[in-house]
Amino acid sequence: MRRIHRIQIDIQARCELAVRRKGLLDKESARKEWDRYRRSVKSRPVIEALKAMNGLRQRCVYCCDSRSADVDHFTPIAVDYTLALTWKNFIMICPECNRRKSARFPVDAAGNPLLIDPTREDPWAHLILDTKNGYLSARFLDDDFDPKGDATVDVFSCINHEAVVEGRRRVVTRYYEAVDVLLEAKADRNSLQKLIREVREDEYGISGWFAFREGRSEERFSVMRSEHQSAWRRFATESFRSQLPVAR
Repeated sequence: MRRIHRIQIDIQARCELAVRRKGLLDKESARKEWDRYRRSVKSRPVIEALKAMNGLRQRCVYCCDSRSADVDHFTPIAVDYTLALTWKNFIMICPECNRRKSARFPVDAAGNPLLIDPTREDPWAHLILDTKNGYLSARFLDDDFDPKGDATVDVFSCINHEAVVEGRRRVVTRYYEAVDVLLEAKADRNSLQKLIREVREDEYGISGWFAFREGRSEERFSVMRSEHQSAWRRFATESFRSQLPVAR
């Protein structure tokens, strides 16, 4: 999974959604109104904004392996039809993740969502990465697994499919190689640029694990932080920037 940031849509797009929400009477009418909206040209600003949020390569924010092609309702229409045409409820994900999620929407005892919303929170706050094999799993808290991490891995089980895990592992290996080169070259310009390229080409959001989470404590990254502080700050800054929407 990877963190992305929601952008604001223009006033015309917001007004169009608001007008259409007035016609939502139940789940059936919500689905029909959503289908009409999705097929209309008036949905284009919303679709373009969602694509900008997902980045240049349009990878799914959950599995990070397939192309995002479906607009998912984070809170499904079957759960709350009043959110069927609400901008903050839209996320662009891949068809497989969308099928797996469907109307599944686990909540806690207070009714709060247990799925991670990558537009509102950092997935690494609830997940951990095994850098040796590329697997994601829920964090373990005091006496149990993180509820959000656990529910998200269960619903989006494809995030640990063999091909996805292998892709994640390859990215980890490239980071290791880039940091090793940087340390050997005393963080010269070329070695730093090599590391920055890895961040910009990282489709799995793994830079955030090494820049801000437990990955920063691994030996090579610890050495980089202590001996090449300027290079480390650049790495962390680029990691944050990689979450931001791209101009389209």
